[in-house]
Amino acid sequence: MWSRLPLVIAMLMVAAPAAAGTLPADTTWVTTFDEEFFNWATPHVQTFEFPPAPELYDEVLLDLTIGCPGPPGDCDPWDRIGHLRVIHTNPDQTETHIEIARFITPYDITGPSSYPQTCTWRLDVTDYKPLLADSVTLRAYIESWIGGERGWLLTARFGFVHGVDPMRPYRVINLWTADFAEYGNPDSPIEDVLAPVSVEIPADAEMAKVRIVTTGHGQGNTDNCAEFCYKWHSLVAAGETFTHYLWRPDCAQNPCSPQGGTWQYPRAGWCPGDKVDPWDNDITRLITPGEPLLLDYNIQPYFNACGPHNPACVDGVTCTDCDYNYTGHTRPGFNVNAQLILYRRDLTAAPGAGEAQAPAGLRLGQNHPNPFNPTTTFYYRIAAPGAAVLTISSAGGRELLRIVRDHGAAGTYWYQWDGRDGRGRSLPSGVYFYQVESSGRRAARKMILLQ
Repeated sequence: MWSRLPLVIAMLMVAAPAAAGTLPADTTWVTTFDEEFFNWATPHVQTFEFPPAPELYDEVLLDLTIGCPGPPGDCDPWDRIGHLRVIHTNPDQTETHIEIARFITPYDITGPSSYPQTCTWRLDVTDYKPLLADSVTLRAYIESWIGGERGWLLTARFGFVHGVDPMRPYRVINLWTADFAEYGNPDSPIEDVLAPVSVEIPADAEMAKVRIVTTGHGQGNTDNCAEFCYKWHSLVAAGETFTHYLWRPDCAQNPCSPQGGTWQYPRAGWCPGDKVDPWDNDITRLITPGEPLLLDYNIQPYFNACGPHNPACVDGVTCTDCDYNYTGHTRPGFNVNAQLILYRRDLTAAPGAGEAQAPAGLRLGQNHPNPFNPTTTFYYRIAAPGAAVLTISSAGGRELLRIVRDHGAAGTYWYQWDGRDGRGRSLPSGVYFYQVESSGRRAARKMILLQ
C-alpha cells in the first residue's frame, strides 16, 4: 500500500479553486464530480480513487462549487436541499450511507451582472478521513424537480493537507438518519423517527463527539414551521442534555449573494446558497470504553393546527388552507442526520508529528476539534516532572484563563477547554491562543471557537 502513495499523489495533484481560499503547498487535491449536471431528484453515484493512506494527512477539506449550465439552459431558480454522502460497504456486505456535507442551492444567481454566477463553499471533512481512502463511492444529490436544460452544475474537490494528527478519527456511526421527519402531527410523532439509541463504545475509543446536521422545511403552518420557526433542539447523552436553537440569523450576510427571491430571511438551520454547518457536541467525558452509551434527540414540542390531521382546522380561520398545496403551504418537518464520531491516538505517528515544539522537551498538540463548539481538547508533552502553566488568550493577547497543573512525572497530558474564561463566562466566537509553559520552555497554538 505504501509503495503506491507517491504515484497516487502525483496523479491527483490539481490546482485549488481560488474562491475557497488558499491551503499549504503540501496539499493533495482530488477532483470527484466535475460540473456534474443535476436537474432532477435522482442521486448520482460514482466511485473515485483517493490517496490510500489517510493517516498521512492532518486535515481534509472539501470545496463544493455550484454553477449554472450555459445557454439555452440556466440554473434551477429555487432553493433545493443537496448533500454528499459516502457509500461504505460493511464487512457483511451491507451498505451504510454516511453524509459528509449538506448544502442548499441559491435562488437565481445569474440575473444582473452583480449576481455571483457561481458559489463555492469550503467544509472541514477531517472527521471522515477513515472513509476517504483508496476507492471511494460518493452519492451526490440535489432535490431539483426542474427538468429539461435547467439545473445545477456541481463540482466537489477534496484537499488532503499533509501532516499527522496524533488523535485521529477512526470510526463514524450513524445515529439518526431521516430525510424528512414530519413535525407537529400527533398521528405521525417525530419521536418515532428520533427514538433513543444505545451504542456500544469500543474499548479503544479515547474521544467522542456527536455531530448533528438538521434543517427545517415546510411553510404556511402554525408558527410558519418548520422553515421559519425558532425551536430548540437537544441531545441527551448519558443523561446529560445539550441544547441549542436551530436558527440561521445571518442569511442576509451570505457571501453567495445577491440572489433573486427571499434569500436574506433567517431560517431553521440554513440559508439559501450556503453550506449547512453541523452542531458538534464533545461527549468524551460521558463515554466509558467497552460499555453502552444511551443517546436521545429531542425537539421542542409543537402542534401544527394547519394540517389535514387537525379536524378542528377551518380554511380561512385557523389558517389560509388546511390542506397542503405544495406552493404556499407545505408539510412541516426536519431533515436530520446525526453521527457518533470516535477518535483514538495514532500510535504510528512519528514523535512530534502535528505538534508545536519548543527547544528540548516541550511539545504541544493541535486542539481537536478545531473549529469547535462548545469544547475542545489538546495535549502537551513535558520532559521532566514539575508544573505546567496553561493559558488561554484572546487574539489581541489578553489573558482569559490561567491554570497551573503539577505533574509528578514526565509524559503526555490532556486538557479539555469549555470555551469559558477564568470567571466562568462563555466567550464569543473568534480566534484564541492556547499556551503551555513548563521548565522554562513555552509553546503556543491557535484555535477557533464558533458559538
